[in-house]
Amino acid sequence: MVLAILSLLIAADMFLIFAYIRLQRRQSAHHEVVRELTEERSMLLELRAQIRDELLSTQNQVKGMKEQMQVLATEAEQEVRHGLGDITREVESIIGTISQKLDGPMNALNEKQRYIAQLAKDAKQEREILSRLVTRSENAARLLQAGGSWEDIVDELQARRYQDIRAMLARGLTTEKIASDLGVSEQEVRIVSGTI
Repeated sequence: MVLAILSLLIAADMFLIFAYIRLQRRQSAHHEVVRELTEERSMLLELRAQIRDELLSTQNQVKGMKEQMQVLATEAEQEVRHGLGDITREVESIIGTISQKLDGPMNALNEKQRYIAQLAKDAKQEREILSRLVTRSENAARLLQAGGSWEDIVDELQARRYQDIRAMLARGLTTEKIASDLGVSEQEVRIVSGTI
């Protein structure tokens, strides 16, 4: 029995030695893994620091580019505004010059048109007066050829004049206009207008 206990104790010692050796191996393996992890962690920290530095550098470059773009945009906007102002002033100057050049001939043309219209109106009035005079002359010549006396001719002319005055009054002409067109006094026109 002592032999059995002894052999059991030897076996237990062997088992403990084997377990200790195995534990030592595992610890050294763990130390190796921890050392590798520490190295990888330090490499990751270095990489992180490099990335942070690169990001800061890139951010600074972007800020610089943004400031440059803002300056360029401001300069471009000022140039566009200045250019638009110059173009607007130039266009207004051209329009003013063209208007001045066109206004003179247009005003002259309008004056000529008014003058021609007045001439046409005067010519029409003169034609009407001449037509009435021709008609009166023809009537007077007919009466003279028919052997009428001067008194009859004068009476006929007077009756004709009254008819003309009545016709012009019916058209709505003023007494001054009728008097000047027919060559009679305004008083005579008023007398005829009072008999209508």
